[in-house]
Amino acid sequence: MPNRQSHLCWLGRCRCAAPPNRLLFTTILISMLSSFAAAEPTSVRSQQLALHYHFAGAGPAARVALWYTRDRGATWHKYGEDPDGSSPFYFEAPAEGLYGFILIAHDGPRASSPDPRPNDPGQRWVFVDYTPPLLQWHVVEPAEDFSASRVLHLRWTAYDDYLLSRPITIAYQHSVDQQWHVIAEDLANTGRYDWTVPAELTGQVTLRIAARDRGGHVVERLRGPLRLSDAAEAAPKKDQEGNVAATQPASAPHVDAPTTRPSVDEMSSKLAEQRYKQGAWHLLRGQYDLAAERFREALELDPAQVAALNDLAGVHYLKEDYGRAIDFYERALALDGDDRQALRGAALAYVATRKYAESQEMLRRLLALNERDAEALLDLGDVLFMMGDRPGAFRAWAQAVEADPDAVEVIGKARQRLDLYKNEPTEAGTTVASGADDGR
Repeated sequence: MPNRQSHLCWLGRCRCAAPPNRLLFTTILISMLSSFAAAEPTSVRSQQLALHYHFAGAGPAARVALWYTRDRGATWHKYGEDPDGSSPFYFEAPAEGLYGFILIAHDGPRASSPDPRPNDPGQRWVFVDYTPPLLQWHVVEPAEDFSASRVLHLRWTAYDDYLLSRPITIAYQHSVDQQWHVIAEDLANTGRYDWTVPAELTGQVTLRIAARDRGGHVVERLRGPLRLSDAAEAAPKKDQEGNVAATQPASAPHVDAPTTRPSVDEMSSKLAEQRYKQGAWHLLRGQYDLAAERFREALELDPAQVAALNDLAGVHYLKEDYGRAIDFYERALALDGDDRQALRGAALAYVATRKYAESQEMLRRLLALNERDAEALLDLGDVLFMMGDRPGAFRAWAQAVEADPDAVEVIGKARQRLDLYKNEPTEAGTTVASGADDGR
């Protein structure tokens, strides 16, 4: 899954055992922060962090080692040394949550500080949250006495491991002025709000709900337009059991791979591979424009280079140009319909454009290649949930729990979703069983 890279900077200095005139220290920068020891951690929305640093008073053979903690300093783990010996130092977060970091410079026998010990303070704290919230409207319906009270019942579900304490904002857009007006903001995630529609508001309105998490993701969902003159029409139709009826959008068309690929001479193929490697080098360092240019050059030399198509799609995804990302992922799938990177990337890009049926198709194709792909099952459950297929979502999340015992983070997220809805009805006479308490 594509992840936006975060470039972090901070200032911090460490004592060294060397004489003062040969002091070695590491300067680490976290963007737009001037405090050496900020009390609040920096929140980022990416899995990969770029830690920038520079030396002073160090020789050419100096190197930097990175240590991190996930338990507020109780234990420290060595991540490794900077492989290329130059800033930035790239850190791939193994999971979401709070991280403390210490960078230690080494120059021969000298070190900027000793290796960290239990309960040593971190130089910088960062909260990693790269998963956007799950958000869905459930019901927008008038109160029984709407004609007198003008109250609309607004009901939703918002879920995320790291939602803010008051993450919800609700607004409306009138059909006349087309401006957004806040109904309520900084709401607790109770899943319900009763809106008294202003007496002067008539005609049609569109509702918007937004949820914000600790990483800074903001997910929005629209409902409407709704006719206030006949508010009863805004209530969702229900079946005989009183459940909200869900519609199943048509599946996205399957893109078949061509039987032959364009022929490319050996020299062009080698040059294309060189351009691709250059692009991958720039991509790793967050230089997206340069990376995209190299990938395009590779594709001009070899239009069938699937890796370049996927990474060019990934660049567009990171720049939030989801339409172009989808185009390149589909081109990759036209060449190799079973390419896992293209299937997973296309699924994410389709979700970003709210094309849930197309995303579902990509995920099902991914699962056809490996039915025990826990991450794909978790994502499929989320997509089905957004499409209103709650029983299907529950089944997919339950399968994600059982699919791969090594996918610890995915299992945790799937169980949290199941626990949240375990008492809600799925199919006639059944409820969700999360398995969270069965000792597995």
